[in-house]
Amino acid sequence: MSAPRRPRRPIETRRSAAAVIATLAAVMGWLPGVAAAPPAESPVTIGVSLALTGPDARWGAPMLRGVELAVEDLNRGGGAGGHPLRTVVLDSAGPGLEGISRWRGMNNYERLIADPSVVAVVGPQTSGEGRAVAPLLSRAELATITPSATTFDVTDPSTRDRFRPGGRAVYFRTVGTGLAQGPAMARFAHDRLGVRRVVLVDDGTEFGVRIVETFARQADDLGITVLARKQIPWTEGDYRPRLRELKALNPQALYFAGNQPVGVKVARQVAEILPSVHRLAAETLYDRAFPIQAGAAADGWHVSNVAPDLAADAATAAWAERFQRRFGEAPSSYSLTAYTAVTVIGDAVARLAKRGRPITRAGLREAVEATRLPDSVQGPVSFDANGDLAHPVVSIYQVKSGAFVYVETVTGPAAARMPAPRARP
Repeated sequence: MSAPRRPRRPIETRRSAAAVIATLAAVMGWLPGVAAAPPAESPVTIGVSLALTGPDARWGAPMLRGVELAVEDLNRGGGAGGHPLRTVVLDSAGPGLEGISRWRGMNNYERLIADPSVVAVVGPQTSGEGRAVAPLLSRAELATITPSATTFDVTDPSTRDRFRPGGRAVYFRTVGTGLAQGPAMARFAHDRLGVRRVVLVDDGTEFGVRIVETFARQADDLGITVLARKQIPWTEGDYRPRLRELKALNPQALYFAGNQPVGVKVARQVAEILPSVHRLAAETLYDRAFPIQAGAAADGWHVSNVAPDLAADAATAAWAERFQRRFGEAPSSYSLTAYTAVTVIGDAVARLAKRGRPITRAGLREAVEATRLPDSVQGPVSFDANGDLAHPVVSIYQVKSGAFVYVETVTGPAAARMPAPRARP
């Protein structure tokens, strides 16, 4: 008995199979004269750790929008080296919305480190969180770029064993360290205000002492005479005896670095004892609370901020207008530094892709370290061997009628390092 004949497939099925084969041939480039379609590149995932709820969201939320705008811009242009970017966003605000939590930040970074798709991070928002997470990142060789944490110790080579146990730089900044502002304010005082005699005041904190020291060193290089250095304990309420001693030296300017509550008291009492000197201060007084709390005594003070001002030039002003149109609100300076952080990551991914290298954490860390962006929106961006901006930007403002009015941008050399504190007078 002969085997039954296999029924023939319907003609439509045969034609469908032929169409599939033809399509595959066209896609893969089998047919003559038909170019193969380029394969879609895999997405690259960036982690984000910022305060998005609670009081610190006033800084964190605008930074997140800077991240979002940068991702949109890169993806609209075809991605980073063809790789679309996507984000994993985590809130670093503490339980109860009382502010940024160091431990929640650590939990965020532990989650991001455990996610193998995350190859770089934007954050942390604060230096306290940075101190906590830097050793974790170093061991994981996961690069992070902070748009706003300025405390100098995390990236200083003298603290390498504590914050960089893996050896290589993983903690990068698109904002200068606090140590950049002392030299910048000294140059501003010399070049813009004509100051040649100055007295220095700090509150005894490490921040205050170190910033004053960097100001003093730059002042010495410029030929400014430091007449005296005074330390004012934050526990005291009456600084007038010390201020009278400084007044007797006939200074042209007073420079203060320390915590804001001390700065408010200093401002009130300087207005009484030394009303005619140039009054200069570090970034802790660049805060809306300063003119509110110090009142009329705040007027006239020049204060620094280690970030670009959005009105400084046409490029940043145009970017700010675009941000306003996209989100319906004005950006902060840190919105721009967050945008730049993503720009740096995208540039690093593109360079790896161009060389045919896989997008790994180690490879991306190396590429971020080698960043050379001469014309980012905020200006030239490159890093030194410790992850700090090679040429930090410091914006100078003056308080007028309770508002901070932009005066000048001072671009510094490679980041200053932590000097050993001198004996206090």
